[in-house]
Amino acid sequence: MSHKLKYFFFAGISVIAVIFIISASFKWLVYINDYAKSLVIRTFNLYGSSDENISIIGNNYRVYKKTFSNLPGEIFHFANMLFYKGDKDIGLNELAPSLIELTDYYKLYSFKNRLSSNNRINNNSINSGELILIEKALPPFVIDIKMSRAKTIKFTKGLYYTGDRAGSDSFLAKLPELKAMGINAIVFDIKDVTGIVHIKSRVKEAVEYNFSQKGSIDNLPKLIRECRANGIYIIARIAVFHDHLLWASDPSSRIKSKSTGNEWNPKSREKWCDPSSRKVQDYNIALAVEAAEAGIDEIQFDYIRFPTLGDRRDAVFAYSDGKMERFEVITHFLQKAHERISKAGAFLSIDIFGVVAWGKDIDINSTGQQIQLLAKHCDVISPMLYPSHFNDNFDGFKKPGDRPYHFIFEGCKKVKELAGDQVIIRPWLQAFAWNVSSFNAAYINEQVRASNNSGAYGYLFWNASNRYNEVFRSNIQR
Repeated sequence: MSHKLKYFFFAGISVIAVIFIISASFKWLVYINDYAKSLVIRTFNLYGSSDENISIIGNNYRVYKKTFSNLPGEIFHFANMLFYKGDKDIGLNELAPSLIELTDYYKLYSFKNRLSSNNRINNNSINSGELILIEKALPPFVIDIKMSRAKTIKFTKGLYYTGDRAGSDSFLAKLPELKAMGINAIVFDIKDVTGIVHIKSRVKEAVEYNFSQKGSIDNLPKLIRECRANGIYIIARIAVFHDHLLWASDPSSRIKSKSTGNEWNPKSREKWCDPSSRKVQDYNIALAVEAAEAGIDEIQFDYIRFPTLGDRRDAVFAYSDGKMERFEVITHFLQKAHERISKAGAFLSIDIFGVVAWGKDIDINSTGQQIQLLAKHCDVISPMLYPSHFNDNFDGFKKPGDRPYHFIFEGCKKVKELAGDQVIIRPWLQAFAWNVSSFNAAYINEQVRASNNSGAYGYLFWNASNRYNEVFRSNIQR
């Protein structure tokens, strides 16, 4: 071999080796790059000017993972493309949900349309051995959404969104706008009172009864990544015992009637499952753990109580863990849930009736929510202190809906006194006009001022229709 050929041969080998080493060491190069930039930022106190794509190296350093390290045998990755080649016939409606989380698509229908058009799939059927190109595959390295989640609970300025809204085409594009308006957290439904599970769930009951069929969040990891990129703290809400689908699908989940032996309160529009049933409890805990293991920052339990409407004397409960008082049932359930959710890496918050803050026995006994006990087994308590929801003449005010400062301030202060220093207090604030004489940005500002003055740590806004014009007109971004 001539001297010149030897030179080109070894030069080529060296280039290939360098490329291989750089590719294999990608995450460490990212780390070194971020470390150098963050060192300058920390040394010269330039935090306010830092690029959103720069991580400040410390306890919350972002960690990358290999996207395609554990692909099943029928899927393979080559040159930034993904391909599927199965050994059996499969329908597009079965294949697409199993692949979407490996792509940048958010909605299943968009993904299926592209799969069909790119691969000329007929009648939504893919034959055995047919090679399928999967477009818009993720990059080889992505942020590890579990390792990059919040290590501490931030001072939250959050909005509630339904599962349908959070799963819509336009929602992800809205996140930068929310950030610019001062919003740093979202609460969205994993399971609402309808019982619909809005994510692709592998929990036994969700699979058996097809509770995810109408769920609208097709690619949860993408939602989490986009929230992370915009500095949005992620809270997944679960309506626990008020669950229409579980009630309808599994008769054993229902509260029984003492007088008839059938379901209790059958004519009510509210369908409540038995809070004392271990089966019902375990189902909700399993959903919460599944969301926590997906990388959610915080799980929020709503309707973590007994029903308050209907003839309580006619209700018969399962008491799977032995006969208890209502507040003991709820506390025991919460303790189990908190242990498992914490182990899965997420925080746990609970919603409580606003009136429970006033500590009246009648409210504690009917709901089962005793703040002193609940505070031992969660990270955040969110009292629902909507002024309009207090009865007329409550606390001496003829129309509580027109007294936002009083009810937010007093409610938060009372919860703090009952909970002690065991837990963060973060109230739900009213972002709807019902039963309010003048609902506007000033009304929002009064609630925020009351929450801040009470010593609460952040706040969340509730509007069932997700309309937050008055919130955006307020001065929460200051």
